[in-house]
Amino acid sequence: MSQQTTLAVVVPKFSEFVKHLPTVDDLATCDEEILRQLWSGLGYYARARNLKKGAKFIVEQLEGHFPQSYYEWLKIPGCGPYTASVIASICFNEKVACVDGNVVRVVSRLLALSEDVWSSSGKSAIQTHVDQMIPEERPGDFNQAIMELGATVCRKSKPLCLLCPIREQCLAFAHNCVEICPPKKPRRDTVDVELFALVFWRKATDTVAIAKRCCFQQNAHRTKGFLSNTVGFPLVTATEASEVKKVLQSLEHLQFLELSSKFSHSITHHRISGRVFIAQELENPSITTESVIWEKLGLPKSFDWIPRSVLASKLSTALDNKVFKLFENYILG
Repeated sequence: MSQQTTLAVVVPKFSEFVKHLPTVDDLATCDEEILRQLWSGLGYYARARNLKKGAKFIVEQLEGHFPQSYYEWLKIPGCGPYTASVIASICFNEKVACVDGNVVRVVSRLLALSEDVWSSSGKSAIQTHVDQMIPEERPGDFNQAIMELGATVCRKSKPLCLLCPIREQCLAFAHNCVEICPPKKPRRDTVDVELFALVFWRKATDTVAIAKRCCFQQNAHRTKGFLSNTVGFPLVTATEASEVKKVLQSLEHLQFLELSSKFSHSITHHRISGRVFIAQELENPSITTESVIWEKLGLPKSFDWIPRSVLASKLSTALDNKVFKLFENYILG
């Protein structure tokens, strides 16, 4: 959970997670909708799916026994070198070094490395250096210490060099080049995306339609891309929105409204801005809204009508919760 998400957000979510799924068997057999709800707000949902894949592998292939070495952990689906090294060193006292962004920064400054350290070859060189530094005894404590040093003292900006316990060994400090070691990490170009969320609302029963396993990638189906396999409101692109709007406005059994308020959201390197279309189903409609959703708009058939009172707990992304908040504000006036 703490990979890509701050601890302030993780701690309460972790407590709730292990309360509902206390054992590896519970995680391996967990219903995907429940897993999504427990992971809601943490982002990067692929981590949750990989976590479940790993649990299933341990239960089905290893009879519920956890691996006890670095290379055994690498066989677990979704478990890469960093996670494997953290578990092997801290839990099983194996001499294997962990390398994350904090460690890269500490080692870069310790050795005054001002050239690229973020490429595959650069990270490999850092790994080699840390492998040579890690002691035989208490390797887990060493890994935690160097990561904590990078997080709290050898910080990205305004490092606390005068408080650093290894200042005398630090070449970057000696050569007065701490600020340029390591060089800035190359950033991916930000992609601006405009989306329109479709809220289908049955006022008579106060229920709202959300798509199951339905991501944005030039479609509303949520099957590929950066919202893949999430649950929430159908989404359409700006190029599709005009046609969708015409269709919804032409249907007699629906009352159409476009909210003036906008929502904004960021996922990985995507900067999203969006609007909300509300399609309210009138009482005793001549045709079903379901048929409109998949026949006239080409949206997924696999969706559920959820009572508005519990809808927030069913949404798996912060983006959908922002859309829901705008919808709620509209209803409540």
